Amino acid sequence: MFEGITPAGEYSYYVEKVEDEYWFFAYNDQEILDKLNAIGIKPSQISKVYPAQLAFKDIQTPIEAGDKVLINDNGTIILLPKSLIKTDTKKLQETKLTLPKRSLPLKAYSSFAISEDLIYRFAILVFLAILAYAVEVFVYKKDLAKVVATQEALMQKYHLPPTSIQIKNILAFLQKIQKEQLGLREKLEYILRMPLSPAEYITSLSFGKKITFAVALSDPKRAELFKRYLIKKLHVTKMSVKNKTLYVECRV
Repeated sequence: MFEGITPAGEYSYYVEKVEDEYWFFAYNDQEILDKLNAIGIKPSQISKVYPAQLAFKDIQTPIEAGDKVLINDNGTIILLPKSLIKTDTKKLQETKLTLPKRSLPLKAYSSFAISEDLIYRFAILVFLAILAYAVEVFVYKKDLAKVVATQEALMQKYHLPPTSIQIKNILAFLQKIQKEQLGLREKLEYILRMPLSPAEYITSLSFGKKITFAVALSDPKRAELFKRYLIKKLHVTKMSVKNKTLYVECRV
């Protein structure tokens, strides 16, 4: 859905049902945290984060947000410089918002929160260790047994092999599959971006060991144009035209 729209990066995805529609969001967890950090808000201080599109979807009057203004443009929330707005505005503090039941689940926020908690726990353990070295030895042995037990439980649960070499081999195998799937995705995307005229369309598309597809042409002569386009990035093995339909077969 977001292919070719969002800039390059790692995104999380969120969907919310609004009346009879489904609203989809793509967001960068780290970018949100970096923005909050830039204005002095630590991850540990964050309670919940919501998309502005949902939080302000019902506003009718423009809302002041620092030196900018939030407006509702036919259902789309837009942030504009304050100098562009000539109508009356309301302050953010005076606005009553109807927040959605669910907030954005920020992965990076969760990891930050856990890290801070671990730091506090570690500090307490160090303090106790200084006071009672004998107790530290006991706790160490107990924790070691727990780690070993947890490791064995994880290996049994996910059917992991007992040696790191075997795990690395599995990882290499999965990375190879990922590389092949990404390559296939790029080829399919290239096919879907063919320079079709308004009267032309893809009638069929299948892929497995090879990619095959058919295109309804407005003029059989346009097959040569598509041939030049496709061979730039695809290994075309077969191409034919029959009854104003272009049939193509490519290697994966």
